[in-house]
Amino acid sequence: MEDDAPVIYGLEFQARALTPQTAETDAIRFLVGTQSLRYDNQIHIIDFDDENNIINKNVLLHQVGEIWHISTSPADKGVLATCYNKTSDSKVLTCAAVWRMPKELESGSHESPDDSSSNTQTLELLCHLDNTAHGNMACVMWEPMGDGKKIISLADNNILLWDLQESSSEAVLSSSAALEGKGQLKFTSGRWSPHHNCTQIATANDTTVRGWDTRTMRQIYCIENAHGQLVRDLDFNPNKQYYLASCGDDCKVKFWDTRNVTEPVKTLEEHSHW
Repeated sequence: MEDDAPVIYGLEFQARALTPQTAETDAIRFLVGTQSLRYDNQIHIIDFDDENNIINKNVLLHQVGEIWHISTSPADKGVLATCYNKTSDSKVLTCAAVWRMPKELESGSHESPDDSSSNTQTLELLCHLDNTAHGNMACVMWEPMGDGKKIISLADNNILLWDLQESSSEAVLSSSAALEGKGQLKFTSGRWSPHHNCTQIATANDTTVRGWDTRTMRQIYCIENAHGQLVRDLDFNPNKQYYLASCGDDCKVKFWDTRNVTEPVKTLEEHSHW
């Protein structure tokens, strides 16, 4: 692909939510969620054909609100979760739900990028993640190597572990933990590690990165002042079990060894923005 021209795909609305579809093993597929205040939001299913260097797509309606986070089931390529804004009693709430896309889209049928969206289809709601007592949802994480039945959501200062029941039609809260300290602490992002039998997650709040054991819901490491400004996102190295990457509003990307978090292993400062 080094000699090929870059492939560009345009969206009708702005977007901040992007995820790979990890359960899809036969295609290179990503899902993008849009943010529009005036019109129905969309989820774009984007397939990249690396042999011909082209993009194919489908568009699904997401009518409940702006999408701030999107994630996909590791076991069922038709199932995904979104965190989205909705207005209730003049207040904006960020909620989370689990959805299923139409069956015909799971097989990879698609329209070309310049087709009209007149045949746009709608997602099927499987269940809501009830955050009534826990605050605004920041993200939803799926157990990476699991059967798609365990998910964790971050809501304000709460970590919520859910069990999905009967074809994901109900989410039952199985355990939780709360981030305690001074001020209004809120999680901004998180990632579930594919290592250690999927018993660890990492979370970000303000400038701090923390590790948690999902069996006890207790903190196992803490990187205070991991970044000079807000930590935006995290990810684990899928091939090295102790390595974690973080990025922040200080325009830096840092790599950490979670066995010794006193200093980053490496820092990249080439970005002019996060």
